[in-house]
Amino acid sequence: MQKIKLMSTGIPNLDTVLGGGIPVYSLNIIAGAPGSGKTILVQQMMFNYIHTHKAAKTLYLSTLSEPSLKVVRYMQRFDFFDAEAFGERMIYADIGEFVAENPLSSVSNRIMELVDQYHPDLVVIDSFRAIRDLSNNSAEFRCLCYNLAVLLASARCTTFLVSECGREQIENGAEFAIADGILYLDISLNQGEVNRSAQVCKLRGQSPLMNAFPFTISSEGMRILSPTLSLRQAQVNRETETKLMTTGIPGLDVLLRGGIFSGRSLILSGASGTGKTTLALQFLVQGAQIGEKGLLISFEESTERLHQAAAGFGWQLQELEDRGLLQIIFIPQIQIRVEEQLEQIIAATATFKPRRLVIDSLSVFLYKVQEPAIQREKLVQLATLVQCFGAVGLFISDIPAIAPESLSHFGVEETVVDGTIVLSTERINHQLGGQGFRRYRYLEVYKMRGTDHVTGRHRMEITPQGIEVLSAALVSEREAREQEELGEVSIYSEPPPLVFAALKGLIQGDLRYGSAWLVQGEPGVGKSTLAYQFAIEGLLRKESVLYITADAPKEKVYQSLQNLGFLPDPYLESGQLLILDAFSPGNDNLDLSDPETLMFTIARQLNRLSRPCRKIFDSLAPLAAMCTPREFISLIYRKNRLLRQPDVAMFNTFPQLAMADSDRYSLLNAYDVVLNLYTPDWGEMNQQGKIGNRALKIGKIRGARADLRPYPYTISLNEGILLQPKYYQWGTHGS
Repeated sequence: MQKIKLMSTGIPNLDTVLGGGIPVYSLNIIAGAPGSGKTILVQQMMFNYIHTHKAAKTLYLSTLSEPSLKVVRYMQRFDFFDAEAFGERMIYADIGEFVAENPLSSVSNRIMELVDQYHPDLVVIDSFRAIRDLSNNSAEFRCLCYNLAVLLASARCTTFLVSECGREQIENGAEFAIADGILYLDISLNQGEVNRSAQVCKLRGQSPLMNAFPFTISSEGMRILSPTLSLRQAQVNRETETKLMTTGIPGLDVLLRGGIFSGRSLILSGASGTGKTTLALQFLVQGAQIGEKGLLISFEESTERLHQAAAGFGWQLQELEDRGLLQIIFIPQIQIRVEEQLEQIIAATATFKPRRLVIDSLSVFLYKVQEPAIQREKLVQLATLVQCFGAVGLFISDIPAIAPESLSHFGVEETVVDGTIVLSTERINHQLGGQGFRRYRYLEVYKMRGTDHVTGRHRMEITPQGIEVLSAALVSEREAREQEELGEVSIYSEPPPLVFAALKGLIQGDLRYGSAWLVQGEPGVGKSTLAYQFAIEGLLRKESVLYITADAPKEKVYQSLQNLGFLPDPYLESGQLLILDAFSPGNDNLDLSDPETLMFTIARQLNRLSRPCRKIFDSLAPLAAMCTPREFISLIYRKNRLLRQPDVAMFNTFPQLAMADSDRYSLLNAYDVVLNLYTPDWGEMNQQGKIGNRALKIGKIRGARADLRPYPYTISLNEGILLQPKYYQWGTHGS
């Protein structure tokens, strides 16, 4: 079957809408209301044609609507206008006077005389509606239309008739029935914005796209806007979807199980002030630092303000732009034309070829779009763009203050994209700790297709270096433990037995790392002293020690270790010993009022230390003072669960506080080993003398056998707590 020869219009995307172009020698009508762009369209096609066909001529016939001189004057402002071609290859003729003074039957003859004179390839009659309005005889007008169609085709001319009319007139006009093709241009005002669209109503011999496509008119002329058309030309690269891209944001990649697959799109949602733009900038900067180009389309913040915001974190965006690793396009809200900006985004993506694409924000970009179906359509187009170019798309969506439980601004975004990350804040009352109300930030990976991501909300901080997800280190260690328990990977070598000489003789069998210890007792009974001994023994055995002092400055711990005859300096200098407190300035100090930050700091420091390690928390009293007993117990369970590692022994001290028996039992259940330091009722031991001496009693132990009787002890200034392990062999007590 012979294919129909097509003529290219040269107008961006219009040939695609037409199914390839205009069939040559056809008669076509460009219809629409006044001001819709009909004359610009045909003029642009004519100039494009002579630019691509060096020997071709075109003939423009004006009638009673607009003189040729005015048309030429207005066309000069467009880039496609060629003054050198005017009059030679671009021929203008005015037949308005002839049409007005002669019968309709002679009009076709006059037109053909001009065609025979100039031999054009293209003929435009503007306006053909003016000729129709002069005719009172419909049969005569139909005959004119038929004659022109036959005669112009015989002369090998492709013809365009320009007609001012509404859609309803297309069904009744004789010229529309005879025409081979009809292209209708529409113009409307929607929410204060002028919208133009072009729709193919008819095109013989072709399979055009029949829906309406928006278009713009600029100095370059007319341009059909349709991201769908542009994306048709880009093939989806399925191979890129197997490549994992790290975000580079501390903690986030752990939640994402390594990063985001290329070709995926994510919604980054949250209320105002939750850190969305900061996270997006950090995402782009981290990518640029490893050579991945990033494109930021901003509808909210200007380029200058983005530079200033980034500089606050030490990110020099201008340097990245100069190196070709970052491109920022700022489009003010008042200039947004959705289809035009979509086309701009596609063009910028095709030219710059970014690996990371950020839209900030969808809420502003689509603020004039009220219909959910259209909102969804535009988001699908953006997601398709990301997929075609093998990038990762991060689209910001502002959650309205009136709907804080929503996942996005419009409510449709999260159903289209591959993933959803929600940023939020929460105002918490720390009245018990004397802190008052504080607002905390959270990040949640709500959805990530095809990825076993970590669920739940996780604390997030905006630090001087950018965003950091605080639960990351905890999750990383927990994940490692889970893998080891499943036998998937051997992460830790078997640590040696845990030795604590102060309890020698009371425990049968080996103690193990991975256990949690609690030393409880009244103030002044030597809990901290026992903690110092536990630390010193580990250091002497070449184990690392993390000592957390919550109710005294680190200098006191340093001095107390010296008082026991131990010099901490070499261990501090080598990094084998690390002491943290809540009183010293710096990034690693302890914020006891913020449990999430506290646990993250501890986990981060644990990850820096060699193994095996002894982690000491002396004491838990300040934490207990910050909350109710139930809240405190819940915190301890969470802390022990998240920080428990097979080569780390946790050693906590805690004073005897007023607590309900049920709460105390719940607290003790969080520990594997419980040591009680107290002054016993000596009748309990049938002791006849030495009333008032303190005793140590193992209240609980898991995984080993122990002597659970209370043993007296003394506190030596140089050696610490000294038990009397042979107390029950001396015979100084009753039977």
